[in-house]
Amino acid sequence: MAKVMIADDHAMLRQGLRTLLEQASHQVMTDALTGEEACLLVDKHHPDLLILDLDMPGIGGLETLKRLMHRQPQMRVLIFSMHDDCTYATRAIQAGARGYVTKTEPPEIVLEAIHKILKGGRYLNNELAQNLSIYHMEGQENPIQKLSPREFEVFRRIAQGETLATIAKGMYIGYKTVANLQTSVRQKLGVETTGQLVHIAVRFGIIKGLER
Repeated sequence: MAKVMIADDHAMLRQGLRTLLEQASHQVMTDALTGEEACLLVDKHHPDLLILDLDMPGIGGLETLKRLMHRQPQMRVLIFSMHDDCTYATRAIQAGARGYVTKTEPPEIVLEAIHKILKGGRYLNNELAQNLSIYHMEGQENPIQKLSPREFEVFRRIAQGETLATIAKGMYIGYKTVANLQTSVRQKLGVETTGQLVHIAVRFGIIKGLER
């Protein structure tokens, strides 16, 4: 029996995961609704595995992952995300996640990923692994990889249409900090307007759009 922690802000999803894990004889120690809370609870409970969503209030999943890996490099983290794009998976794996599963996967795949990671392995489903391999073999230049986890979170939220004030509130940081992050994002991506930023987000699958 493994001790598992879930970090996701959707109550129904957390309950579904809890039921699935308990039926598989795992113990769900606690839940976290934000990245900041996840960091605190991991330090307190020391779970064998953290199941982490990428889209959460506060600092976001990637920044949470970065902070956890800095504190506990051997931490086992499975990303459980709605995003099936290579950009998200690449950033998560590079940041230290042991596996990546999308929320559209059937329960048996989620359990397979959990089992493999708890045994010391890593997990990507065949389709995602193949897509990642092709993605990197083609050498497709992706400027988004230049962004830090916090910059990426601001970039993602701007691309989804959030205002700077809304982003500041959602990430629990100051408006000026968000404005500075936006400036840094634009410089790294080589864009001047929000429209150009959105175009990059659509092109690399960060958001859905008519261009896809």
